[in-house]
Amino acid sequence: MCLQHSRARLSPDEQLAAEKSFALYCKPVELYNIIQRRAVKNPLFIQRSLLYKIQARRKKRIQLTISLSGCTNTQAQNIFPLYVLLARPTSNITLEGHSPIYRFSRICSLTSFSEFGNKDKTEATFIIPDLKTLSTSRACNLNIIFISCGQVGQIIGEDNCSGNKVEGSSLQKLEGKCAWGKIATKILASSLEKCVTLSTGVTAELVSTVTMSPSFLEVCQIQPKFLEQDNCLTFCSHKVDATGSYQIKVRMSAEETGARDLSLSPYSNYSYNDVPPSILPEIIRLRAGNVLFNYKYYNNTMQKTEVTEDFSCPFCLVPCGSFKGLGCHLNSSHDLFHFEFWVSEECQAVNVSLKTDAWKTELLAEGVDPRHQTFSYRSRFKKRRRLETTAEKFRHVHSHIMESGSHEDAQVMSEDDYVQRENGLSVADASVDPNHTVHGNNLSPPTVLQFGKSRKLSAERSDPRNRQLLQKRQFFHSHRAQPMALEQVFSDHDSEDEVDDDIADFEDRRMLDDFVDVTKDEKLIMHMWNSFVRKQRVLADGHIPWACEAFTRSHGQELVQNPAMLWGWRFFMIKLWNHSLLDARTMNTCNIFLQGYQDGTSDPK
Repeated sequence: MCLQHSRARLSPDEQLAAEKSFALYCKPVELYNIIQRRAVKNPLFIQRSLLYKIQARRKKRIQLTISLSGCTNTQAQNIFPLYVLLARPTSNITLEGHSPIYRFSRICSLTSFSEFGNKDKTEATFIIPDLKTLSTSRACNLNIIFISCGQVGQIIGEDNCSGNKVEGSSLQKLEGKCAWGKIATKILASSLEKCVTLSTGVTAELVSTVTMSPSFLEVCQIQPKFLEQDNCLTFCSHKVDATGSYQIKVRMSAEETGARDLSLSPYSNYSYNDVPPSILPEIIRLRAGNVLFNYKYYNNTMQKTEVTEDFSCPFCLVPCGSFKGLGCHLNSSHDLFHFEFWVSEECQAVNVSLKTDAWKTELLAEGVDPRHQTFSYRSRFKKRRRLETTAEKFRHVHSHIMESGSHEDAQVMSEDDYVQRENGLSVADASVDPNHTVHGNNLSPPTVLQFGKSRKLSAERSDPRNRQLLQKRQFFHSHRAQPMALEQVFSDHDSEDEVDDDIADFEDRRMLDDFVDVTKDEKLIMHMWNSFVRKQRVLADGHIPWACEAFTRSHGQELVQNPAMLWGWRFFMIKLWNHSLLDARTMNTCNIFLQGYQDGTSDPK
């Protein structure tokens, strides 16, 4: 549901400008939708494990306080001490004359009616699941069990009690004749569902009648023992006289554990006195979890309003459990927006506006493809280095402005510089034109770098003195380390990028031979891979899947003939997969190729 609010009537031009202003929300929302779709199959975290969701679920649990009133239990005598515990049957299978075996973790003791004594001796407090959880099959098995020993059984001493809580180890003293009864939480949940104001922090008062039947209490252990602090008991009716049953009336107070936090919020202090009882449940349901989102635009002079239920995010529709959790989610997952949270008795609202400094439109020249633009990247694993501008790099450099960029030319000019200094000639310092320095992303090359783009140092342009100096010196190829002929020195061909495969293979083998903890077959497979990627110019991580398939096709016949090399290649692919350089589909395709070679197929598909 969206509503539009405007402060004044706008002209057609202003309306068009306002629509453009509101359209700026589209790009961030589209980005978050893409992220949400990708997170469906591969979520970064489990939603139910978030701390604010766990806290919201815990606040929905019900705190149950049990007590007995002397005014409603005038007929009951010798019922104290009365032991109250929350237990669950271990199985639905029961023996004749026996109750199910109940497992419990805590037992409370009531020694008097609520009108007499302090609360520690007259009330028993338990935490039970919320109403939604109580409707599940596992929660339905919970029972509130009452055990009265009266004057028949033994009374547990005060040394084994902490307030009204009884230690489980002292339960052995309760074995014997007793009277017991129970209340199923399923019946309790159906009564609490009728209390529509329970979710608003109001305490619900219930009175239930419990039939106490004579029985014989037996404490038992179940193997294996799942929880060390748990205890088990059962009741046998064969060992006692079945007559003598009586009833007690139990008073129970139920409230949500987060009721105190609700009282602190102005939104929960809303009075429902004027609401007719017939529509009260519907009004409470509509108000619970409703949040108004006001989207500000057009210089915050206009806004559109959207309402979500169950504290849901309007961008990714994730329920956050509480208003506090919604704030945590919005600030952490949608940081392209600015949020303002405010609460009143009428509503819970969030004002949303765009962050102008976080979402900027890229400024590109007309007709320039943004995919061809240079961008900066810094890995988080590398230390931050101070960036120097071109002007800073060449501030103290004295160089000639020349048009040739080869290494040999640089040596020639250096020697020529030396001869000129011997003759007493002064050399002017090369100054950097400030118009050619680096400003932001304008990467215009300075004058001193122009020599890298020209290869025109010829015999005609060099004077006889320089040519004579070049003839006296011996130059070598940069990679092969072979002597160069004089024609090659004066030619326009650049030898800096040459690659001699034989020399490269020889150096690669010599480097691999230095490893002593690698087998011969492993060295061979690594040499084959290094030679392959060098010849095929595999330069980026995105080339690895294609390179693995091409390498398998090219050397598959050789690999299947040597099992050790075959397994070395497979282990190498696994290593690439561990580093997220190779996907499982490509690995499977390579294995299909290898299987085809093993089966004798000349061209496996």
